Amino acid sequence: MKVICVVDSISNINSKIDMIKGHFGSDICFVVKATLEPIFKTFGYNANAVYYNQLTTVIHALLLKSEPSDVLIYYTSLKINENLLNKFNTKIASRNKVVSLMPRYNTIERMNNSAYNVYVKAMFKIKDSMVSPKLQFLPESCALELLNTHIGNKLFELNPKLSVTLDIEDIGDKEINKSAKTHTPVLKTTLISIIIALIITMCLLITLAFANVGALLIIMFVCLYLLDIVLTLILQYKSKFDHRFLK
Repeated sequence: MKVICVVDSISNINSKIDMIKGHFGSDICFVVKATLEPIFKTFGYNANAVYYNQLTTVIHALLLKSEPSDVLIYYTSLKINENLLNKFNTKIASRNKVVSLMPRYNTIERMNNSAYNVYVKAMFKIKDSMVSPKLQFLPESCALELLNTHIGNKLFELNPKLSVTLDIEDIGDKEINKSAKTHTPVLKTTLISIIIALIITMCLLITLAFANVGALLIIMFVCLYLLDIVLTLILQYKSKFDHRFLK
């Protein structure tokens, strides 16, 4: 089994690598975030590849150079313990299914994920599985198929017969659950959309004060508000998709 260790955090790096080696072997390729590479070297490890923004492209290129094998992808920003790795190893079992880690989402997150998946389904005709990208096992046959398309596709929904998930709820660790999620930064366009909404509101108030307001005018302002909200959500969901599948 080949382990792709994405070094996006150096917190407790030695103990995390030791635990991964103990459960999945020492055939590890380190893909290191560019800003962390100098510090990472001080721990006595060498980077097999360095990434800036296009992480999955780097992983894809690295796997293409390797012999076909089962692949485990692990991000060091995910907090791990023996209980998690033991249960994950049990899920892998015969190594013929994709095994993923499923975070526990609260009600607001589930609602946001549902809206986000409307965008994903509209763009790609398939939904995001919402599993964590930070710990995933890919059997050799699946890894080869993904390398013929794009390794980032591993996060799309898969046939239940070909995949299985480990729910973090079964682990019962809030810190692991928090670290398993991807966090999308707030875009500058969000601030712009707020400014636009304020401008629309100002125009509406001026119109109400100095003009006769008809039904068509009210509908126009409502449409402007809706357009502002929809465009903001689309840009935010695109950013979320990029961070999960590409970065």
